[in-house]
Amino acid sequence: MFKGLTLLGALFLLSLLFLFWGSPSREVLLLIRLPELLVSLSFGALLSLSGAVFQNALRNPLAEPYTLGIASSSALGATLSVWLGLRPEAGALLFSLFSVAILLFAFKLFKTPLSLLLFGVGLSSLFSSLILFIYSLLPSSSLQDALYFTLGFITPVSLKLSLFLLFLSLLALILCLRFHKEVGLLPLGSEIAYFSGVEPGKTTALLLISLSLLLSPFISNFGIVGFVGIASPHGVRLLGFRSGYSFILLSFAFGALFTLLSQFLAKNLFYPNLFPVGAVSALFGAPFFLYLLWRYSGARS
Repeated sequence: MFKGLTLLGALFLLSLLFLFWGSPSREVLLLIRLPELLVSLSFGALLSLSGAVFQNALRNPLAEPYTLGIASSSALGATLSVWLGLRPEAGALLFSLFSVAILLFAFKLFKTPLSLLLFGVGLSSLFSSLILFIYSLLPSSSLQDALYFTLGFITPVSLKLSLFLLFLSLLALILCLRFHKEVGLLPLGSEIAYFSGVEPGKTTALLLISLSLLLSPFISNFGIVGFVGIASPHGVRLLGFRSGYSFILLSFAFGALFTLLSQFLAKNLFYPNLFPVGAVSALFGAPFFLYLLWRYSGARS
């Protein structure tokens, strides 16, 4: 309980620091800082929830939307839609479903978590390459946009859009809390989950599809932010929470804190230069990812 309250307290204090850093004017506070805060919290929380559920459902401690190619697939759909003059949200939704279908097929095909992870990393690299290929067909002025999109860049948005995205993240939280028992049982294996009253196949498909669809509007607007879905859930596990309501809620809060801190550093570390939030999150998350890869791959033996 004390660890959870400490995490929530840190999130609250960082939110205040994010809002009032530099004593902004009332207009800046309401029109820029507040929407940016809501987007950072919502995006990080949803990425962390997705990582926690993917890791349990696929029994892969390194699974998250970035490493499995779901994020880059949504980004590819959004990029194709922009190229064709369509709404990016539609392309992101469609390609999210496509990537989840591939992922569920790969989950049945591969026998080890590491093989599934390598498949996802390869898929992510392929989709990212296609994004850059599409941008190379556009005017050179769009190349910087492509770089920010593939690294993740939280840009100013309207308060209305930020509230809608917050609603999506809360919807994901409600869904995960509703299936907290299933999320806790799926890592134990299909047979144990089945005899405990869970249909592993349907539950896994439902959770992966739902979370991927809820995530796609974020990616279509702000690009790919990697490693949040790995670092945040495992950070909660290191605090001693591995299942139940506490694991879901603290994963939500930890992801929000991680992304908000990354966004704060991206804006202020080398001010007035702005950095993509995905680049900052990777600086923290990538070393942790390498540690987990070493830990779970059997390299220690």
